[in-house]
Amino acid sequence: MSLPTKDVPECSRPGPTCIRLLIVGDQPRVRQSLRALLTVGTLSTHNRIEICIEIVGEAGDGRQAMTLLDALVPDVVLLDLPTLNPASQVALSGSAPDGLVAIQTIKSRWPSVRIVVLTMYATERSAILLAGADAFLLKGCTTWELLDALTTVTR
Repeated sequence: MSLPTKDVPECSRPGPTCIRLLIVGDQPRVRQSLRALLTVGTLSTHNRIEICIEIVGEAGDGRQAMTLLDALVPDVVLLDLPTLNPASQVALSGSAPDGLVAIQTIKSRWPSVRIVVLTMYATERSAILLAGADAFLLKGCTTWELLDALTTVTR
């Protein structure tokens, strides 16, 4: 793996497919871990497709994500969804709708933005995909599975 060039933003470099990514999750440690994993330079997917990922921003909740989506125009939102349980919601506004509403809002306001959801619960797959997510992954998936999902949704 080669390290990204410091002087040139990753997605303006010629070569591999570049993905502009917004990371959304309520836990700073998880966001930091995803950033560290995905910013090591040019990466290869399981299918040997070379990609580079430019992390354009991070948001701690849906409300911050909406603000950043307008300003940063990412290709993909990587949404770390803790659970659809009302006790842990991805807040968009004062009424604090759950992660499904966050997905629906993003897809209705920014239809070209792709959404990859990470969650701990396989039982939420149908609801998440019906809400408009482009990919669903369980936390604990391999790095290759994550990279494959990111490249698949941007094709």
